[in-house]
Amino acid sequence: MADLEWNEAYGIGVPELDADLRRLHDLYCAIRASLEGGGVSTDLRAVCGELIDTARAHFAREERLMEVCDYPDRAAHAKLHQSFLEQVEDVWTFVRDDGARDDYMARFLVLGFIGKWLKMHIMVVDQKFGEFLALRGHAGGRA
Repeated sequence: MADLEWNEAYGIGVPELDADLRRLHDLYCAIRASLEGGGVSTDLRAVCGELIDTARAHFAREERLMEVCDYPDRAAHAKLHQSFLEQVEDVWTFVRDDGARDDYMARFLVLGFIGKWLKMHIMVVDQKFGEFLALRGHAGGRA
């Protein structure tokens, strides 16, 4: 997944939500850099904690906007959010409880998980919401 580079088109056109998405991408890049070497050190426990905090805050903001805009797929979208949080909590438990702070396999696991989610959720599911916002004339929605 070394080819997963941030592109502003991945945002949905809502600055606060797009900043969250960019931060999630940056966390992915930090773990990727630590796996690729070059003397980069990343505290995996800190990254996982920030990932959970950032995702929860992002999901809450996004779901509030979905409610306000009466997004027809909001229930399904919210279920995807809940599934992600459950999965990331499992990863967090592994990293926290198994002493995997600097373990290569733990980094690889977290990297794969975040990369898969970035590609599937942000680049597909969130884009659908961005298109909905644009069609509804919501300020900032992607056209």
